[in-house]
Amino acid sequence: MKTTVEKLKVFADLSAMNDASLEMYIDDAYLSVKGKSFPEEYEEMANRYLAAHLATMSNKHVIAEAVGTLKREYSDKNTLSEGLASTVYGQKYQELEKEFAKNKAKKGISLVVI
Repeated sequence: MKTTVEKLKVFADLSAMNDASLEMYIDDAYLSVKGKSFPEEYEEMANRYLAAHLATMSNKHVIAEAVGTLKREYSDKNTLSEGLASTVYGQKYQELEKEFAKNKAKKGISLVVI
């Protein structure tokens, strides 16, 4: 199940971000979640955490803004290289993935050729 823009806005305090952008992050995250074979009851939660991570990463490198002179400062640190660990939402998604999605891949037939 896919999360909603309304849930994402409340969950990650993203009310300032426009709905079209949030919908894009939700769609991108949902494709990743579906590819991991999460249990159905955890799909929406995983989708919400990953979408929140993607949405917050979009402005993570901005460290200061000013309205009067339209000034914007960026950090020198490349947070994109930190991946999912760079946000609390990404960290929680990793926990969910470790607990549920990867366990499913371990089930099934294992063959050993001698």
